[in-house]
Amino acid sequence: MHVLILDDQPGLAQILALGLRMEGFSVAAFTSPHEALKAIGNVDVLVTDYHMPEMTGVEVARRAYAQGWKGSLLIMSGHSAAFSEGIEDSLVWSILKKPFSTQELAKKLRDLTRDS
Repeated sequence: MHVLILDDQPGLAQILALGLRMEGFSVAAFTSPHEALKAIGNVDVLVTDYHMPEMTGVEVARRAYAQGWKGSLLIMSGHSAAFSEGIEDSLVWSILKKPFSTQELAKKLRDLTRDS
């Protein structure tokens, strides 16, 4: 499974990518939505922060789907407002509330594989 991590916090994006690689996933990490969109072609799962300066994670996913991407979207957020607003979009497969462990993320990704 090829996973793309997108978070505007470089340290978090790199830590998640490293942890998922140690769990056996193929991972690319980005801090820029525009750069992530250039690389999303063969990605199975987009794991993206919801609140970012340039665009939300859902907006990134919408643009990716408009480009022809067919993967799954997992939103992560540390803002309680995002959950009270309800990140309800047909594109969202799952939501993870920050903070979470790399193992929790890996389990979610494995669950996706089993559900497919």
